[in-house]
Amino acid sequence: MRLYKEAANKLVGKKVDRKRQMFGHYPIEIVKINGELYAKDANGVCSPIPENENDFNCYNYDFVID
Repeated sequence: MRLYKEAANKLVGKKVDRKRQMFGHYPIEIVKINGELYAKDANGVCSPIPENENDFNCYNYDFVID
């Protein structure tokens, strides 16, 4: 699955992870700061979540951690 704004709205406050963690610092927490959605990685670095599912910088994830 891919993480984009529409999907991330349902996952605010939860973490997403992959079975095989490649090219990222998982688990990634979905946070909302000043009304904007951000993906916060395991190092605490926040990056904006893209608008569309087909955008280049979408994160891939396999399951959700509550």
